[in-house]
Amino acid sequence: MKSDRSIPAVLMREHLTRVVDISRSGCLIESRNRMQVGTVGRLRLRLGAEECHDDVEVVRCESVGDTVYQIGLRFLWTTPPLAGTIREAAARHVEDVNTSRTVWLM
Repeated sequence: MKSDRSIPAVLMREHLTRVVDISRSGCLIESRNRMQVGTVGRLRLRLGAEECHDDVEVVRCESVGDTVYQIGLRFLWTTPPLAGTIREAAARHVEDVNTSRTVWLM
C-alpha cells in the first residue's frame, strides 16, 4: 500500500577533522574530505571530557594541499548557545579548541 505522506530521512557521514580556528559565528576546520558549499550538518567536538555540538553550514571549502581541505563553517542558530553547544564551550575553553579532534556529521 503506497502512502502519500513523505517520510523525512537523514544521511550521516563521519569525517575526522581538525579545528584550525573558532569564533562566535563559526569555525575553520581541516579535513581530508571535500565538503560541498551549502551542506548543512552537525559538528561534534570534544573538549577534554566534554562533548559539544552545533548545527553548521559549509560556507567555503578550499584545497590547501594534495589531500587536505580547509572548510569554513557557519554556526546555525537552531538552538540558543546553552551548555552542550560549541558556542558556549568555546567561550569557556578557547585555549583547548585549536588542538581538538572533531567529527563532522552530515
